[in-house]
Amino acid sequence: MKLAKESILYKAVQNVIALLAIFVFSGASSLQTLNITAILAVGFLFITTISLSLGWQYLVWKNYFYFIEKEGVKIKHGVVRKNQREIPLRRIQNVDITRNIVHRILGIAEINLETAGGGSTEASLKFVNLEEARNIQQKVRELKKEEKPEKTDEAEEGRTLLFELQTKELGLLCLTSVNGKAIAGLFAVLGLGGGFIGSQVEGLGLETAAASLFLLFAAVIFTWIGSAVTQFLQYFDFKLYRIDDSLEYERGLLNRSEGSIPLGKIQKLTIEENPLKRAIGYSTLKIETAGYSAEQSVEQGPESAIPIARRKRVIEFTHMIEEFEDLNLQSIPKRARRRYFGRYAIASTLLLGLGIGADQFIGFNYPALVLLYPLSAVAAHLKWVNAGYGRGDSHFFTMKGFWNRQTMIVPYYRIQNLIESQTVLQRRWNLSSLTLDIAGTSAFQKDALAEDIDTEEASRLREETFNAFKKSLLNL
Repeated sequence: MKLAKESILYKAVQNVIALLAIFVFSGASSLQTLNITAILAVGFLFITTISLSLGWQYLVWKNYFYFIEKEGVKIKHGVVRKNQREIPLRRIQNVDITRNIVHRILGIAEINLETAGGGSTEASLKFVNLEEARNIQQKVRELKKEEKPEKTDEAEEGRTLLFELQTKELGLLCLTSVNGKAIAGLFAVLGLGGGFIGSQVEGLGLETAAASLFLLFAAVIFTWIGSAVTQFLQYFDFKLYRIDDSLEYERGLLNRSEGSIPLGKIQKLTIEENPLKRAIGYSTLKIETAGYSAEQSVEQGPESAIPIARRKRVIEFTHMIEEFEDLNLQSIPKRARRRYFGRYAIASTLLLGLGIGADQFIGFNYPALVLLYPLSAVAAHLKWVNAGYGRGDSHFFTMKGFWNRQTMIVPYYRIQNLIESQTVLQRRWNLSSLTLDIAGTSAFQKDALAEDIDTEEASRLREETFNAFKKSLLNL
């Protein structure tokens, strides 16, 4: 099979735009005087470049073939040097379709083949007709079903809509998608350099302190708006379907994505809530599966099965995907809260020292930093109250985080390693941490962690969890 002919023009134009960008930003286009000779030279160069690019992309298209067979996906390509690769069907985890706004105008799509355990996309078909892309998705799904050793005579399940993001929910997602760490960083930067920054904008007719507050407010609003626009573009017209043993989603305004989440490959479920979502009783559900690459969802990591919905609805949906007990979480020891306060108080003291030093050079108002000590007590309590853990018959639960509270649900049979650890500072408080290492974890996919629990409790949990892990393997 061949790629879409439209891919020739699309990729050629891509190359020309990249060259034009280099030409413009290099300063080569900043001619002091434009004359007919210069215009003709630039025009000739442009026509020659696009002609060569079109010719090259035609050769690439002519020598590119792909085949969807029972053994797997075969790709043959190469103009100067011939290359051939074969991806076994059993390794293919997901067949995802992505389309930006230009793809949608041209009626083409990019197909990404994700494989289990891969650190990046195994192969991409750039580009095929949209109808052909969906046919490839369906064909791979059917071939993988035929590959299973156990077959049934039951009728194949249809495509069932499980969740659709309503306009109200999309609006709430945009309004509540605040990057708490970015805003906290703004407070820190403007807090340390507020006097200096404020003095630079006194031309606004404001006092230095008022100017600093104005800049802080503007920066927070700008960050908030940026997050809202990003979420709107990413989750516009979000739909989640159930097809056989997979969940399939569609989402996006400018870049339309279609992908699958194999239910049999689920490693972990995560319920996420920032302070705004918790205040209105809403949550986000993310699903982590083995084999997803970091390229697949750079910002989100695991895929969002439900971008936002009522917490009760999210928990009901989570129970539908994984049968587990109620989320009965235990609090970590109260002495952990004292440990957090001590940590934050030390950091506050260091900042106060830096403020005193800065006062010698830029006239920094360091006495205001004394407020960091009561704030440290509040932060310590919020960190403690949003931490917990629990062990059910078939799953382990952990909860941590204030700005982005994550409640993780891990099936015992997915655990790869159980790591009981204790830092020097934890030993002072007789506290330990228990990490549940699962497959497929990357920089965007963190392990479940029961942090700062009693040391004896950590040892007991490790033993009980290991026994539950062995029992779960017998029940598979």
